[in-house]
Amino acid sequence: IRAAAFVLHVGSCIPRKRIDVLLDVFAALRVKHPDLRLVKVSGDWTQSQQEQITRFGIGDSIIHLKGLERMTLAALYRRASVVLLTSEAEGFGLPVIEALACGAIVAVSDIPVLREVGEAAVVYCPVADISAWVKTVEQLLETPTSAPECSLRLTQAHKYSWSTHAQT
Repeated sequence: IRAAAFVLHVGSCIPRKRIDVLLDVFAALRVKHPDLRLVKVSGDWTQSQQEQITRFGIGDSIIHLKGLERMTLAALYRRASVVLLTSEAEGFGLPVIEALACGAIVAVSDIPVLREVGEAAVVYCPVADISAWVKTVEQLLETPTSAPECSLRLTQAHKYSWSTHAQT
């Protein structure tokens, strides 16, 4: 994988986001990719998440950001090796659309709402299946061309543009 590689998560740290899964997956990925970073945007760590970070010894590999400008967030989406959304439930999945609009490679939990939003433009993992997540993300890190084509990702995001919404 390339230097300064990072996986990105955008969203809160509430229980349905399954940040415990995100941290488990990241810790496992670090075994094979010790320079990999996790960039976490938004949300405050819960006590149990902080304990998990300490237990895995991954705190120095995590960059936690809040209150970013839209352009800065877009730049992170564009530079991320993979955007992860480990949720077990979502209302819509706006980070998926944002990531796709920036051409990012996206791996998400296989739940109906994210299937609807991501269609064939994202990669799906079984909810909370750590080994499947690790295998999938390793594949995407090591062979980014195994992800859906960038043109497909951009086309999927365009389905959710403001202009498309206004026409509907």
